[in-house]
This record gives sequence, C-alpha cells and structure tokens, in this order.
Amino acid sequence: MKKLFSLCLLLCLVMSLPLFAEDVAYDAQALDFIEENIEEAFITGKTSYLIEGRMVSEPTDVYNHLELVSYHVESDGESVILTGTVGEEWVTPVSKVLKTYTREDGSALSADDFTDNLGKKVTLKTKGEEGTNFALRVPSDTVVRVETAWGDVLYTNASDAPHGDGDYLVCNNVDGSADLSDVWVVNGEIFPKTYDMTYAL
Repeated sequence: MKKLFSLCLLLCLVMSLPLFAEDVAYDAQALDFIEENIEEAFITGKTSYLIEGRMVSEPTDVYNHLELVSYHVESDGESVILTGTVGEEWVTPVSKVLKTYTREDGSALSADDFTDNLGKKVTLKTKGEEGTNFALRVPSDTVVRVETAWGDVLYTNASDAPHGDGDYLVCNNVDGSADLSDVWVVNGEIFPKTYDMTYAL
C-alpha cells in the first residue's frame, strides 16, 4: 500500500511539472530571428550583482522554470549549478564561471572554491563590464528556440513566469561584432536589473 501511494505521489508530481523543452511550440529559430531583427540589437554589458553557484557531490537534476530546460548534473569537477536572482538554475562550465564572476568581496575565484565545498552554495559577484555584449529583445508574444553553444535548448517567453516586455537574446561582443556562435536567453523581467540598458532602443 505504501509503495502504491508513493508511486501515485510521484506520478502526480511528474504530471504537475512544466512542459519540457521538446514539447514547446515556437515561432522562430534564434539565428533566423536575429537576422530578421538585427537592426534592433544594441550593445550592453552585465551590471554588478550577486548570485550563487555550487558543484554537487552526487548526480543531481535541476530545472530552469524561466526557460523550460532541465539539466542533469554529474559530480565531475567541471559543472557548476548557478542560481540566479529569482531562483532560476542553470549549468555552466567552471572555466566560464571563473571568467564571468568573482567572490563576493571582488577577489578572484578559483575552481577550489567549488571543489572544496561540494554541495554548498558559494556567493558569486558578476564582473560588471560595459559594452561586452549585444542584446536583442524578443516581444513577449514570440517564442524563439535557442540552441546554446553548450548543447542545451532554451526558449524565450515560453514559461508561465513574468517576461516583462519580452525576453532577450544575448551574445558576446567580439571586436564590435556579435558572436552568434554563443547565444543565450535572459528573462525580460530580470534583464533590466542585470544588464546595462543605456543603449536599448
């Protein structure tokens, strides 16, 4: 009886989860949308704010409720689970984390900050830099599919979470050109709090 109850509870939990990425209907692929709307892209850069990161000591699954993507994370000394400003979680290689964030006091991070604290959250501070990125707003009624450089599939405006006037497609600014080999999504409610809006149209 206990096993049956546990099975029913598990089934209810699974059925209550948001749609997985492969179930999402979308209006355009990211590169097509960018090509059609490139004149509306603007230069931006991260502002300075705090988030958290951790490495795990055993296999773990996390779900990003803003972009409808699930991650399976191994204890591999490489994968860092980042927790954003509204509790959203995503996974990034430690090499990219070290380039993008510092310790809370502004001092340089090292991989040891994570490997020596498996399972514990480490407070991270973004390196606020102007002009390091390009961004393009996707209207809130448009769902764009984004295949990331690290192999995940993200969607703009697809979740039930607030998206403001629309999510943003963001990429790096390399010598004045948009590096479209690495495009990611930033939620429209979060973007104005975490990226510079000076040059937004």
